Order: sequence, then C-alpha cells, then structure tokens
Amino acid sequence: MLGKGTDFGISIGNCVVDARGNLVGVISDAGLTWSRMSSLLDTDCQFGASVFRTGDLGITGGDLTLMLENQLKLNYLPNDARLLHGDLLVTSGLGGYYPSGLVIGTVDQVLTDDSGMTQYATVTPKADLASLKEVFVVTDFDVVE
Repeated sequence: MLGKGTDFGISIGNCVVDARGNLVGVISDAGLTWSRMSSLLDTDCQFGASVFRTGDLGITGGDLTLMLENQLKLNYLPNDARLLHGDLLVTSGLGGYYPSGLVIGTVDQVLTDDSGMTQYATVTPKADLASLKEVFVVTDFDVVE
C-alpha cells in the first residue's frame, strides 16, 4: 500500500520504481489518498521487455513457482535468441502503455519449456523488493519509438 492516491495524480497502470529507477511494479488500485501496488513478481503483472544487449523482445511476468525464489519469467523469446546469464532486461515501451528503458532485472538462466518447442528465461529483479522503504510512481512519460 502507498500513502498517496488519485489526489496526487496516481492512477491504475502507473509504473512504480525504486530510488535508482528500477521497476518495482504497477499500481493495481487507487483511491483519493491511497494506492495499491502489484509487484513485478505478481502473476497479474506483465511487461513488454527488451534484452539490452541483443534487442530481443519478450514478455516478463510473475510465475507462481519462481515467485518463491524472488524471480520472474521472460516468455515468448524468439527462436534465435542468444541470451546470456547477466543480460539486462528493460521495459520495451512497445504499445505506449509503459515507458521504455526502465530496468527490470537480469537474466539468470535460459531454459526450454516442457514441450521442447520454446525457450524462456528466469529473471532476477534489479530492485530489492524485500527492503523497499521509498518508491516513486511514474505518472507521465513521453512515448519514444
């Protein structure tokens, strides 16, 4: 829960970042003087993501199994993606719903799904979600294409 709400320009869908600009989550509910944030690890949160080094695109989202390990999942990787451990993930900004360039986290490992047909990556968030004391809400941004 955050102690600011719609009276301060906060609305549902706004991104929440830590003091270093790392993505923490998204506003999921808001009242006049309060708002509720869903963290990156929440299964309801999904963000378009880009691998900074390669430009490969995917969708990051919470996963019930990975949540216990403080990780999220990068899905819909292209078949020719060549991700490496430590690759940086940032928001893609595609569609204009979220700003581009917010740091999501780093690739931990690349795995093949149970069908053997597609790859996904596990991602460790860059923000220290367990020790947050102060966050910032992005209420406005310019779409960069």
